[in-house]
Amino acid sequence: MIKGFLVVFLLVFAQSIHISMAQRLSGPVQEVVDAEMSFAKMSKEKGTKDAFMEFLAKDAVVFANGEPINGHELWKKKPNSNGLLFWWPVFADISFAEDFGYTTGPYQMSKDKNSDPFGFGYYSTVWKKNEEGEWKVAIDLGINFKESEKENHQLRTVRRATGKSKKPLDSTKEGLSFIEQSYTQWLNETGNSFLPEYFSRECRIHRSGNWPYTSWKVIENIREERQFYFEPVDADVAESGDLGFTYGKVKIESKDGSMEKANYLRVWKREGGANWKIVLDVIGG
Repeated sequence: MIKGFLVVFLLVFAQSIHISMAQRLSGPVQEVVDAEMSFAKMSKEKGTKDAFMEFLAKDAVVFANGEPINGHELWKKKPNSNGLLFWWPVFADISFAEDFGYTTGPYQMSKDKNSDPFGFGYYSTVWKKNEEGEWKVAIDLGINFKESEKENHQLRTVRRATGKSKKPLDSTKEGLSFIEQSYTQWLNETGNSFLPEYFSRECRIHRSGNWPYTSWKVIENIREERQFYFEPVDADVAESGDLGFTYGKVKIESKDGSMEKANYLRVWKREGGANWKIVLDVIGG
């Protein structure tokens, strides 16, 4: 029985890899997908530590125990392990400057290549091109849940106009940080983890313990039972000023008064040259 289950798992696992590798997106966004798949492939073939040390930018941000920390420093201290962490993208987008993008999708963890997975969730990664033109991870945050999704999502992106955009004067890191400060102040006054008015129609909300919310109608009707208190840390924006991210710390208060530390990552998009809107909102740790 166990052997049979393992065979089924390996077949499904291999199918997920094959589908992810076979699907391709048109245009520059495929570069971001290729970087993500190369990252995941190295994790599978050479080990997770080697993969993170290779693909993280020197100043990449990851999270541990509710704190944002330097990813290189964290992974340098980790011992080598036989554990397998594998993932594949189901959504990707890229800035007009083609220097900044993000992907998100499922991940699975197992003790080694021959073991059943014991951990499941969704990763979210923002990528930036360095001065050598190489894609490197700028920031990475995931959520977890008890079992894998039953649905096998197709890789997709968002249709957008061709050509590069000049950087709008107000689309700077400082400008996005100001918007983030105003937004989190409003959140902290209400205790909510998000406000739909700030979200794009292509939005995704990721929360541990729940499948990703990707439908606008579902997101509008989410009712939260816990209170959230945010502390922004930093932000970054693409050269074209149309895509950026913010991140920070969050304290989550349950009905019984217990507090939990976590982190957040928001990807913002300046749609149609207009206002910044949130396209990806993650709370994890």
